[in-house]
Amino acid sequence: MTAARAVIAIPGTMCDARLWHRLPPHLPGVDWRHVPIPDEPDINHLVAALHAALPAGSVNLFGFSLGGYLAAALACRYPDRVARLFICSNSPCALPESEMRQRRQLLAWLTRGGYQGLSDQKIAQMVAARSLADPAIGQCMKDMDTALGLDVLAQQLQASSDRADLLAGVSALCCPVWLCFGEADSLVNRGWIRQLQDAAPAHAVHTVPGAGHMLPLEAPQALARLVARWLA
Repeated sequence: MTAARAVIAIPGTMCDARLWHRLPPHLPGVDWRHVPIPDEPDINHLVAALHAALPAGSVNLFGFSLGGYLAAALACRYPDRVARLFICSNSPCALPESEMRQRRQLLAWLTRGGYQGLSDQKIAQMVAARSLADPAIGQCMKDMDTALGLDVLAQQLQASSDRADLLAGVSALCCPVWLCFGEADSLVNRGWIRQLQDAAPAHAVHTVPGAGHMLPLEAPQALARLVARWLA
C-alpha cells in the first residue's frame, strides 16, 4: 500500500476503531489506520503525542469530531507532516459557553458516580432522525462508550475543553483541506465555517444531507465518496 493511499484517522470522544467499521468496504485500496486519542492532560500534549505516533513522512490526516479538532491543530503546528487534511463533523474553534457549562456539569456528575453510560436521549441528539431507524448505530455508540469507560470519558472531557480558535491557522494551510458535516449536525458551528470559506475559499466544504453528527456510522457511503475524491 502506497503512502498516497494511506489515511491516518483520529476518532472522536469515546470512540474506538469500531467507529470506522462501515467505511473500509466503500474505500477499496485505501489503508485506513486508526490512531486512538492519547491519554494526555490538554490539547497541547494531545497534539504532541499524536504527532509522535505518525509514520515517517507527510500523511493524509482525517479527524472526526474531537479528532477533527486535533487533526487541524496538528496540521497547524506541523504543516510539513500533513499532505492532506480532512476535518469531519467539527469546526475547529473554541467551545461555546453553553457546551463548557454542560461539560462542567457532566464532570461533576462523573465524580459523584452518576454516569450510567450513553443514553438513548444523548444518541438522539447526535444523529439525524432517520438514523434512529438503524439500531446498529446507537448500539455501536453504546458499545464504544462502555468499552472505553468512565475514566476515559473524564480524561477526554478535561483534556479537550480548553480549545483555541484555529481559524487563522487552518486558513493558512497550503495542503488540500476538506471539511464535511451532516446536515442535521447541531455541534458544528456554521458561522465559523462561513468565516473559513471567506478566509480560505480554496478549502472544500461539504454537507451530507439527512445525516447528523455521527457521519462514519450514519452515512458511510457518502463520506467514503468524499474521502476518495479528497485522496484523488
